[in-house]
Amino acid sequence: MSPNHFSPEALLSLEQAVPERDLSQLLSDAPSKDLLNLFVEDLSQRALPEVDGNEARAKEAVHTPSSSSSSSQSAQSAITLGLASLAAFLQANVTGPILDSAQAIDAAFVEAYENVTRSQSSTGNETPRIGSFRSLCQRSLDVDGVSPYPYIPHIELFCLARFIIVTGNVLPISEGQPDAENLSWMRLRIHLWHYKLLTQPSLGPGSLYTKSGRFSDVPTLEEAIEKSMIDAEAAVFGARTEAPSPWPKASQILYRLEEANAHIMLGNEARARQALQEATRISGFTYALSGALGKRTRYQMNSYSQLVVLAKSAPDSTDGQGLDEAVPEALPLNDDTLLEKVQFNVAEANGSESTESTLPVQLRDLKPDSQPALRPVDQIILLTEATLKDTFSASDSLTLEEVLPFALRVIEDKGVNWQIYTQALLVRSRIELNRSRTVERGVLQMQAVADQVIVDTQGPPSSGTSESGPTTDVPVIHVTRDGEAIHTADTNKPTSFFPAPKPSESATAEQRLRFVNALASPPRWHLESELAYAWTSIGSLVSALEIFKRLRLWPEVALCLATAAAAGDADGRGAGGDNKARAIVRWRLYEPSSGSSGVDEDENIDIDSLKPNDFCGPERSPPPPNAPRLFCILGDMETDEAHYVRAWEISNHRFARAQRSLGELYLQRKEWTKAREAYKLASTVNRLSPELWSRLGDIELRLGNFPNAAEAFQRAINSANEKAGGEDARTWSNLGSALLSWYREVIAEAKVQKDRQSADEPHDMIADMPSTKRAAELGRTASQLVRDSLNAFKRGATIADSNWKIWDNVITIAASLAPKPALDDVILGVRNVLRIRKDEGALDVEILALLVRETTKEPAPGDAEIYSPPRGSLENKTMSLLEDEVAPIITTNSTCWGLISRLRAWRRDFPGALDASEKAWRTAMGGNSSLSTTSTQQSWLTDAEEWDVVVQRTLELVAAYENYGPSVESVGVSRWKGKARSAIRSVLSKGKESWEGDARWISLQEGLEDLR
Repeated sequence: MSPNHFSPEALLSLEQAVPERDLSQLLSDAPSKDLLNLFVEDLSQRALPEVDGNEARAKEAVHTPSSSSSSSQSAQSAITLGLASLAAFLQANVTGPILDSAQAIDAAFVEAYENVTRSQSSTGNETPRIGSFRSLCQRSLDVDGVSPYPYIPHIELFCLARFIIVTGNVLPISEGQPDAENLSWMRLRIHLWHYKLLTQPSLGPGSLYTKSGRFSDVPTLEEAIEKSMIDAEAAVFGARTEAPSPWPKASQILYRLEEANAHIMLGNEARARQALQEATRISGFTYALSGALGKRTRYQMNSYSQLVVLAKSAPDSTDGQGLDEAVPEALPLNDDTLLEKVQFNVAEANGSESTESTLPVQLRDLKPDSQPALRPVDQIILLTEATLKDTFSASDSLTLEEVLPFALRVIEDKGVNWQIYTQALLVRSRIELNRSRTVERGVLQMQAVADQVIVDTQGPPSSGTSESGPTTDVPVIHVTRDGEAIHTADTNKPTSFFPAPKPSESATAEQRLRFVNALASPPRWHLESELAYAWTSIGSLVSALEIFKRLRLWPEVALCLATAAAAGDADGRGAGGDNKARAIVRWRLYEPSSGSSGVDEDENIDIDSLKPNDFCGPERSPPPPNAPRLFCILGDMETDEAHYVRAWEISNHRFARAQRSLGELYLQRKEWTKAREAYKLASTVNRLSPELWSRLGDIELRLGNFPNAAEAFQRAINSANEKAGGEDARTWSNLGSALLSWYREVIAEAKVQKDRQSADEPHDMIADMPSTKRAAELGRTASQLVRDSLNAFKRGATIADSNWKIWDNVITIAASLAPKPALDDVILGVRNVLRIRKDEGALDVEILALLVRETTKEPAPGDAEIYSPPRGSLENKTMSLLEDEVAPIITTNSTCWGLISRLRAWRRDFPGALDASEKAWRTAMGGNSSLSTTSTQQSWLTDAEEWDVVVQRTLELVAAYENYGPSVESVGVSRWKGKARSAIRSVLSKGKESWEGDARWISLQEGLEDLR
């Protein structure tokens, strides 16, 4: 193939021409028929090992491009067919409208399947059906034990596009072929949509479609997506060549938006934000979240600052800007308090002078309620920003207030594309679900959007070819006039919340598909699942169950029932939810027990009629889609490890969740070794999961395998998606603990080794020093281990900056480093502990004494004035710590005042040193200034240790008067002895009854005699 056939210009022209081609006519062309036959043959051959175990015939499924496919015409036909198949699949499942020639398309696939099966079958009596062919397509998309939604309409179209673009049987995919570089973007799109077909809905908080991808264990496909993004970026931006990129600017923007949404789906916040910033830069788009005076409620008299997004497209581009396009209908709020939209104060719309100074120059003249129209790609940038914030930010009122203006800016814009407007309504609905005043509009708007998508993608089933679901026989009453003909209603036709729009009021397939890859638009079944979760959020469990039953998402039905049972609904609809959930899962996995009547999947089943004991027969053959997941759910319900083992086996040892659940079961039983082996298998399959590695590290730490624990925590950190929070802080802290324990083991082994050598005992050095051997293999010394431990604790403390315990670990390790403590880290840790705890109990006297000792070990420079240490020095940091942060919180700790006095004396601040000594003495005596603490005073009258402290502080005060008093103006030469005698007499008079005759009592009396 010539590279010109895969140039950006050629690919873009073919992609733009796809909507103009009728797929049914395209499939009737001779080159397309050849490709279709090749696809069906490949699919059938790959299914043979599952049928009869013929591995030799399975190998024949790997084809090489024929000579005819290497021609220019064949290359164009292949690309056109691949793009058209993918576009038709997305039209049928994501955007709508209904495919015009669905029956003709089905007939083309049935004909090709019939030709292949006739050549492979000796009898040829069986009539091929589109349903059985779609089953083959469904099984071909299984990855790592995870199956796609089993009732995807026209799944064969996606499989055909995937066969042409990704497999390498038709178009080149090798890195060494220059032809394959420009096709990498197409391969990335196929992988992304494949991933979206596999992601499972997740019940509970954070179950939005964009978040559900992070709960899928398909590391094989995730690695393929990562590799495709690297190749596509290199092709689109010319990273591997010095020549400028051959792709136009518009394509570069779209690629960055697709990349951002891909990273959001995979959970990579930092990389998603970077891609979004690049798209904004290339587009020249300017936007900012700002504030403007306005009114939100009907009865509001004064205007207050309201959040608003100010946005303006680049002035040199008008691609689709402000076009009058049809859009879905948006529900009004109809609230008796809130306005439909914020009424901004026109007189002050431009904001104050301070606000203008913070806004970009392009936005300073914009009025919040009269902004210019945006380009479609810029509208997508705003929606992607909203999705990014919603996905990775904490779900609180502040986040919701920040996200909503981005969606409103798109909804209120002029001439919005149909699919972009639909996405904006979805984003707004997700936010409004969390507010009591808007939750009703949020749920109903999502219901309206879902119904619209269903109407636009799900037509009435065609006779003879559709096996998607049962037909209902609902009696219908018709009232007619005399002589009027009776028109039979189609009871299977889907209905919508709003009246169906006329063709002139709806958008064409070309308009809807134009930006579908750059948006995070969910497939129809995901949108309906999200709607079900929305109903559960307002307490309508019945509506959610009905949606899941209609979608035949039986795992979600079971989980929904189990959730209702866990909520304690003992007398309501959730009664017996556990048994109902178990019965549904067993019905999907097992044949009926002997004597029990089977329940076919396509019947309108009554959940209440299912009993767990009725389905204890052999397993279904073949197993249902997502059987590994169903076995894991059953294992969770019945606490039976056999179900997890079966899930692992049936997935060909690829379903990581099975071993993870098995490991958690072993942990509940405290079978630590078995749990470790289970998590090892899980992390071997899914090496990109930080949760698995972190959990494995926890188990190794519990078993005392500190080198293995450190390795597991390091792998967890390396595979994390640059997120910051408590979980990552915990991993860093655990890594520090593992490295510290490893260091202590190395030191202990060295001590034992030294003792044995001195005693001339026979020993095996290698066998007796496993931790030292492991450290030597990795090139780590004992000192390096403890420093790495300190760095890990510092990183964890930085992430979770409100966790004082991690900072306390930093202080302990930094102070114990040899030969010289890391005093800067000690001071940093002490400052943060005091910042968090803010009480005297946070003071560690030994650490403060270490700082003062290290600071004062050399005399202060100079010999006259009070010494001020240079900024940034250890002396300055220690002084600032004790004076600014320690002194204000001292109430009962006299030792700290003594340390402050010592530090002030070192600085030649003698009045301050004497003042600190007096405060130390008062604190020890049980009083501070005019305040006294009777309980503290009583303690030293009865407690020998407290009596020791009082005596020590008194003698220190006498020494301070003697040393500093003459140079202090308020004391002088004539008064210091009197003050010292007064302090000693006060102690003697109060402690006479308790301590007279004691050695310390005698020392005070001797001191008093010396002052006479």
